[in-house]
Amino acid sequence: MYPAGLRVYPSAMGMADVHLHTTASDGMMSPAMLLNYVSVHTRLDLIAITDHNTLDGYFRAREFHDRRENDHLHALTLIPGLEVSSRDGHVLGINLTQLIPRGLSAAETVTAIHEAGGLAFAPHPYAKLPGLKDFAGVRGRFLVLPFDAVETRNSTPTELFNNPWASFKNRRRQPPLAEYGGSDSHFLWAIGRTWTQYDGCGWRDFAAAIRTCRTRACGLTWGPVSLWHYFRDRRRWRKFCAGHGVELQDL
Repeated sequence: MYPAGLRVYPSAMGMADVHLHTTASDGMMSPAMLLNYVSVHTRLDLIAITDHNTLDGYFRAREFHDRRENDHLHALTLIPGLEVSSRDGHVLGINLTQLIPRGLSAAETVTAIHEAGGLAFAPHPYAKLPGLKDFAGVRGRFLVLPFDAVETRNSTPTELFNNPWASFKNRRRQPPLAEYGGSDSHFLWAIGRTWTQYDGCGWRDFAAAIRTCRTRACGLTWGPVSLWHYFRDRRRWRKFCAGHGVELQDL
């Protein structure tokens, strides 16, 4: 749903997934694999590559996306981004072409993203798992810091209850932030399981929808079947790479 108090006018609807990982960080799919999967298996029109503390995945994806022979990808809007490890939890920087230092406070990270011309999103704000320091959100800091949006649909099963809690808390914020869905996909089968619906198509319309709080977080968390697909694909790709003497990131 849209936050209360906003009028929403019907128009062409875009679908975006702005939380995606590749082999440039800890994902199980190369940038080329990710793009081809989006083109064939989803209705997404805009995606952001948001690897952890690196833009390498985006630049490899951009090179593949722009090849003349890949005309099946040219209608897909590809946005640069990264998931920054602040000392207070993860922060997404969207539409960035420069790195943001890790280890800053969440407030400093948001400021740095804005100064670099990007949007600052709060992914999985209430995520916190014992033994997994790399899967942590900023918690209630998104309620007081100048984030541009908060992730209220993350497809990771651990967020089944955190997703509605983030939305509940956000809608009591004054004013509420734009809400978005990002799959946080680390393997192909999770791409687009959660997404952001917005009026229009492409980056300009998406950014305008975020700034005017006219987005909708959609989709569901993945479950055991998707996890089985993940382990199956992981085993197949490792076998393929070993047999052909290549790295997964090269495919």
